[in-house]
Amino acid sequence: MIATALVSAAAVASAAAIAVAAGAELPVAGTVTWCLSPAAAQHLAADGVVVSAGAPAVLDSSGPTPCVQWPMKGKISLDVSSGSWASDGDVSFTRASDGRSLRLSQAHGDLAQRTMTVEAAVGGEAARSVDLSTYSIDMKDITVTMPSLSSPGSVEAKPFATMLTADGAAVFTEAFGAPPVPTGDSPATVAGRVDVVLSLG
Repeated sequence: MIATALVSAAAVASAAAIAVAAGAELPVAGTVTWCLSPAAAQHLAADGVVVSAGAPAVLDSSGPTPCVQWPMKGKISLDVSSGSWASDGDVSFTRASDGRSLRLSQAHGDLAQRTMTVEAAVGGEAARSVDLSTYSIDMKDITVTMPSLSSPGSVEAKPFATMLTADGAAVFTEAFGAPPVPTGDSPATVAGRVDVVLSLG
């Protein structure tokens, strides 16, 4: 039994290593953490806009700005040059003075295009797909654990800035009269960790 398990684990690690060498996209699962930038958080707070999260996303207000952590899964290359991920849960913004709201759900990242897309719903309107932000990645902020007998492989990203798109600014303007930051500025940072998900079966 032990020998069989070791052989299976070795086969998985070998297959993953070959896939990495070939630049293939591997199935991954983990978490992504989205934290408002100081400028965006200050603007929203001054406007009386409160941030909340919908399960399974979780709001963390213990830091200097509100953060939302989403579970996520997808298929990516370990050099983060290609692939995509999708998340569950949502983040909502609500202004107490008039009840105006904006809900962002189903966040989706495209590594090749360096974009993050969401389903955005203003008030009671139907949600629509919006390219919320773009980003660039400096590989010095990325830690890659290559597949081995002790690990199927993982990617961990330190927080990096995103840039608000014109469409992202427009949906915030529709909800609250103005975006939290100008187009091209950073509304939030993103960090995350994913592990390669491989079956031994």
